[in-house]
Amino acid sequence: MAKSPQLQPRHETSLPLDISTYSFEQLLEIKRDIDAEVESRRAKEVENLRVKVTETAQSLGVSIEELFGIPSVSRQRGTRETLHAKAKQPAKYRGPSGEEWSGRGPAPRWMKPLLAKGKTKADFLIK
Repeated sequence: MAKSPQLQPRHETSLPLDISTYSFEQLLEIKRDIDAEVESRRAKEVENLRVKVTETAQSLGVSIEELFGIPSVSRQRGTRETLHAKAKQPAKYRGPSGEEWSGRGPAPRWMKPLLAKGKTKADFLIK
């Protein structure tokens, strides 16, 4: 493949680039060069922005996690927090000895043998 001509930086006084004189292979090579340069400059811009945002946040005493609403490391490692307060649910069922169950989760130990003997959950409903 022939070496593509070097493109000169475009200035306001320069003439537009006439790409019709380039071969298909040359255009592909130029495109690869441009794509690589664009990605390189994008990476530099992102890094500059990252530094600027970090410095600004630090000057305000704000962490990056707080700024962008990212959960802290302690919340990511197993300590699960809900967005609502966990309140005790009111009892929906009452056992023969006064035991209570909200009806959420698996049936309680006191209810299992009674269900096995033919009783139903409806028998324990609090009216």
